[in-house]
Formats: sequence, C-alpha cells, structure tokens
Amino acid sequence: MRIRLVFVAAALAACATGSIVETGPDGGGDASTGGDAATKDAGKSDAGSDASTCTAPSVKCATDAGSVCANLSTDVDHCGQCPTQCTSADAGGLAPGPNNPDAAVPYDGGSGWSLGAPSCDAGACGTSCPSGMTECGDGICYDTQNFHDHCGDCNTACAASTEWCNRGHCCALDQEWCGGACVDVTTDKNNCGGCGVTCSGNTPYCSQGTCVAACTPTGTRQGFNTLTSHTTTGCWTGQPCAQGTYLWDSTHGQSFINANEDIVCGGTTACVDHVGITTYELSGNCQGSWDVYCDATKVGTIDTTNKACQGDAMTNGCSVTFGGPMTCSTIRFVGVTGSVGLCCGSTGLHSMITGVSAW
Repeated sequence: MRIRLVFVAAALAACATGSIVETGPDGGGDASTGGDAATKDAGKSDAGSDASTCTAPSVKCATDAGSVCANLSTDVDHCGQCPTQCTSADAGGLAPGPNNPDAAVPYDGGSGWSLGAPSCDAGACGTSCPSGMTECGDGICYDTQNFHDHCGDCNTACAASTEWCNRGHCCALDQEWCGGACVDVTTDKNNCGGCGVTCSGNTPYCSQGTCVAACTPTGTRQGFNTLTSHTTTGCWTGQPCAQGTYLWDSTHGQSFINANEDIVCGGTTACVDHVGITTYELSGNCQGSWDVYCDATKVGTIDTTNKACQGDAMTNGCSVTFGGPMTCSTIRFVGVTGSVGLCCGSTGLHSMITGVSAW
C-alpha cells in the first residue's frame, strides 16, 4: 500500500509541473512535450538526435537522423504531417525568360519566371515568390509584367506569335506599351526605339527605331517596278508592281488566299512617304487589308474594305502616309484580312492587288 501511494503522488506531481511521460514497451519514458524545450526557427524543424522535448505547437517527428521537433503548420520539411516535405514545382520544358516572340524592340523583359522557394502555410505546401512575381496555380512564380502567357495577370495570354507582353500589356510586334497605349517604336518620333525617346532637331524622323534626318520625296511615282518575291497562293499570280493605275487581268493581279502571304516590290532606292494600291472596281469583291513595309519597317496598313480601288493608286484614296519621309529599297505588302470567297471563288482570304505606287 505504501508503494502504490508513492506512485500516485509522483504522478500528481508530474501533472502539476506540466510534463507528460510517454511510457515505452521497455518501461522507460520519452517526454513528448515540456515547458523548457527550445523554440525552433520558423519554417524549419528543430533537428537533433533523439529530441526529447518539443514546445507546442511543435510535435515530435521521427526522421532517419533521429527525432526532431516540427511545427506542422509552417515546417516545409514536415508540412501538415510528419512525412510531408514541400518541394519546388517541376518547370518541365518551360524555356528561360519571358517566353515572348521576337518583338524587334530593345526592351529588357527580365527573368520571366522563377521556381521561388517551397513554403508551408497552415499545413499546406505552397510557393514563396520573389518580390514582383506571382504564383499562378502551377507552383511557378511569373513576372506578370513581362511573361507572354501570364500578361498583366495569371489569366491573360498574348497571341501566340503576333503579340508580346511588356509592362503588363499585350502589344503587336514592333510596338511597346507607352503612355497608356501600344505604339510602333520603330516609326513613332515621340517614342523612337523606346518609350519617351523623342526625335527632334536635325534628326526629326524615326526610322527602324532610330532618329534620322529627313529625306525629301520628289512627289512623283518611284520605280519600285520589280516583283522581287511573293508567297501568295491565289488564283492570279501576276505583276502588280510595274504599274500604278488600275488594270484588271491575270497578268497584273496578285491574289492573297492566306493571312501573312506577301508580295515585295523593288527595283530602286528612293525617298518616299506614301504608298498606294489599286485592287478592283467593285467594293464587295477582292478587297482586304495589308500591312505595308518600307524595307523591314512597318509604315502602316492599307484597308480597302468597302472601297472600290481603281484609277490611279496615288489619288484613289487607297493609300497610307508614313510618319515621315523614308528612304526605301523595297515596298512589302502582307495580307491581313480579305473578302472570303468573293474573288477566286473558293475559301480563303481573297484579296487582290493589281497596281502599286510609292511616292
């Protein structure tokens, strides 16, 4: 009876001091909590060989190196339960950088994305992202100011090969988000080569992103009379570059069936600031729109939708005016839109150019 009373007294004393003894099969005791245990670093288990005490909210977790104290709410090595270790996401085949197509714009798009660092929050694994980056549901941190498929936010993707992401906005290639709009920094004299770069003084014009001096057009049609190349696949494959007046026949007409098909007129180098075309005498047939280039620089778009572009290409209103005079060696037309089925009589873009003038 005396032995039993001593044991009960010892047990009551243990309860009073807050220590709990977990008895093993061999009769020994492993203390699992106690008021004197050291506090662990946030997000890391308090490793040690055979940790004997853990301070709440930490619990004891067994590892290959022995027992450790871990806060299952925040510990990346024991997140939610002792065996769960948080790891970085698998980026798979994601290419480095912002994953934009070449925009031909001198712009620093940054690193694009990062794997960040594993995190444990309320017992659930996640990703801690560097400043300025956002996790978009796949465990990867994205720079939404510049990343192509997460532009401005996680849910906005720019068009695959025709747009790029800059400053959180999708812009066409050759354009940059400046002052609240996408502008063509290859030709814009107020944003030449980049936002806020203004052309003035002896170099008042912007050409291919560089401020240049003005050339002086003669005001007459220049001799871009040679069809130097074409990728068009329509029913007519004639030569429209050699004349600037309307001639409707297969010898002169070039028909565009698919977007991005092009023709290139060359044969001279000249200072011009206008390009015009002829198409067809009826507004509902063979009309469309074309991006126009002086050499590699886009100078504008000619849209003949609902127009009848006959007569003289210099005066029929089917033309584009450059931002300033430019010296060109080639004039290129790239098909954008067309009147479906109303020119060659089959499916496709269906637009036609029958004459070209640059002056």
